[in-house]
Amino acid sequence: MASVAAKIAEVERALMHERFADFERSVLQDNIVLCDAKSGVLLAFSGAMVIFCLDAFIASRGTAIRGSSPHLGAIVLFVVAALGFLVSCHFSLSTVLPRLRRGQGRSDHIFWEAPFFRLPVDKYVEEMMALDLSVEHEDRLRHLHTLAGICRSKFRNFQLAMRFGQASFVVLVLAELARILA
Repeated sequence: MASVAAKIAEVERALMHERFADFERSVLQDNIVLCDAKSGVLLAFSGAMVIFCLDAFIASRGTAIRGSSPHLGAIVLFVVAALGFLVSCHFSLSTVLPRLRRGQGRSDHIFWEAPFFRLPVDKYVEEMMALDLSVEHEDRLRHLHTLAGICRSKFRNFQLAMRFGQASFVVLVLAELARILA
């Protein structure tokens, strides 16, 4: 009777691990999608601001050519703001680029580039059906670890993109004030 109870407890524990892994994967995937969406919006904004800054720079230089003296500080600030927005674009793009992380010298049964997915369909199904449950569980845990690393990387790049975007916006406002007050 004790061995049956132990088996039941073992199965319940395995199911709890399975549910947790599914939950954790869902949370990590949601965070990845959310970060990519926010980065896409920031990329569009920063790209538009680069164009605006360059246009304002060209307009300020054109004013100088026509004889009116633009404020040199405004011209410099427009260039600095454009460069800052370009850096923001870079980190936004780095956030949304696909991340291809492979196991350290190990082939798992989840990563779409794994050799198993290149097998003919019948051979693939045969291989997957023969999988030991402990190998499957280990692959899932490794996959969660990989997704967590992807999230950290994405959010780090997104944070840098946001900070450069914020700083560049402040510089742009200062440039506009310098241009108006000149």
